[in-house]
Amino acid sequence: MSKEIFKSDRYFTVFDYLVSHGQLLIRSDKRKGSKENIDIIFFDTSFMQLFTTLSGITIRLVNSNSITTYTAVKKYLSYEENNLFEIESEGEKYYIAASFVKIFENELEFNETSLGYESKGRQNEIAGSL
Repeated sequence: MSKEIFKSDRYFTVFDYLVSHGQLLIRSDKRKGSKENIDIIFFDTSFMQLFTTLSGITIRLVNSNSITTYTAVKKYLSYEENNLFEIESEGEKYYIAASFVKIFENELEFNETSLGYESKGRQNEIAGSL
C-alpha cells in the first residue's frame, strides 16, 4: 500500500518541533512571486529519519510492515491510529512515524511557527492524510 499525499518542487527545511505534542514542522519559505509558506505538520510524531533540508518533496503514506526494522517503531505502528510516512527528495527516501500529517499555506513570518495550541497559520489546509 502506498498513497501519495503531497508533492512539491519547493525547498523545505525541518523548521520546528513541539515536544509536548510531538508536532514536527517542515517548512518551505515564501518564494519569489508568492507570499505563502507551505507548512507540513506531522502530529504525534514518534520517529523521524530524514535529512534537515529537502529540495523537492513527495510525501506518501506507506505500509509499515515491510520498511522499518526498529522494534519500538513497529510497536508504535501496531496501533491503528499511527502511520508511517515516506518522504522522498532528490531520489532519497526518509521515514516519519506519526498519527497524521496536514499541509497548510500561510503568510507567517520567518520567526513565527504554526505549531502549538493556537493553530496560527492553519487556516488554509491544502492536503493531509485524514
